[in-house]
Amino acid sequence: MEDTNTTQKNTEPMECLRCGTCCTMHQAFVTAEDIKRITDYLRISVADWLREYDDAKWQYSKYRLIRHIDGACAFLRYEDDLATCTIEPVKPKCCRDWAPGPDRKECRAGLEKAGKKI
Repeated sequence: MEDTNTTQKNTEPMECLRCGTCCTMHQAFVTAEDIKRITDYLRISVADWLREYDDAKWQYSKYRLIRHIDGACAFLRYEDDLATCTIEPVKPKCCRDWAPGPDRKECRAGLEKAGKKI
């Protein structure tokens, strides 16, 4: 009989450490609806969005990518060593749906960075 304790991943949710690792390892993909919400929130035009935040190197189907600046999402900022999203109220669905957990390499890297164990 198989020992399920050693073969199952730890998929328990965990509190976000606000380390920002996920925002450096991934580019957020956005839809036209996401872009509209964000541009309205920032009070900028779509032309401004395309110039400042759109990663023109990649387009797939109906999605675009938010540009990385200095190795991280253009909207990532740090306040007292905690990551914060400058567009938190209107952030893209892929970011809203992100669930931190010890099974995610990004979260394990964040835990290591913070000197914590799973």
